[in-house]
Order: sequence, then C-alpha cells, then structure tokens
Amino acid sequence: MWYHENISKHSNASSPRFSLCCGDGKIELPLLQNPPKFQQQLLFEQNTAYAKNYQQNIRTYNMMFAFTSAGIKFDKTIDHSRGPPTIRIKGQPCHRIGSLLPMPRKEPKFAQLYIYETENEVQNRIKIIR
Repeated sequence: MWYHENISKHSNASSPRFSLCCGDGKIELPLLQNPPKFQQQLLFEQNTAYAKNYQQNIRTYNMMFAFTSAGIKFDKTIDHSRGPPTIRIKGQPCHRIGSLLPMPRKEPKFAQLYIYETENEVQNRIKIIR
C-alpha cells in the first residue's frame, strides 16, 4: 500500500491505517518462519562459493524458473556511477509468454522450457541464459 492510500483523515498521521489489505486489521498473518538452513546460508552468508554465486546470480536463477519473460526496452543513458542500480524503461513493459510449443527448427523459450522436451529442460534453460 502507498502511504496516501491510508484511511486516516489526517495526511500526516504517524500511524496510517489501510482497509484494502488484511480486512482493516481483522486478519492477522502469522510471522514468517525461518527458511531451511541451506537456503538461509545462500541468502545471507558471504564466505562460501555457493552463497557468493547465488547472491550474484539470483535474478538469473529466478528467470530460469519463470514462465514469462519481461519485454522491456532499457534506457541506457542513466549514469551508473554510485548508489543502487537504477534502470529506466522506454515505452510500455509487457510479458512475453509465447505458445506452448516452439515453432519448427526454433529453440524453446518461456513456458516451452517446461513443457517441450522435458528430458532436456535443464539444458534448454542453461542455453537460454547464455
């Protein structure tokens, strides 16, 4: 929720309330449980090769398991000298999903990586990333 979507009548309230989410406080979600030990190590440790690789390539791993791909034109004129990475998108973003089967003599992509030739799906995903 955005701060300005709060239901408080005062715009500078120190504790905003929202009604769209969680039934205006009637629904309480349980606290998140700790992830399994290996996953926690991948996410937070800095001293193992597995963790370093995972943290550096987390977006790539996420894309490998996505059924769609973002269709975006990046504006590469932004100065990337300091601070967190920033991107600017030109035009309208979209999701590319494709058909369930690849065209003849074309490599599988998007959801096809999960449906078409399942015995080769891992190699297909690795080839797409490269």
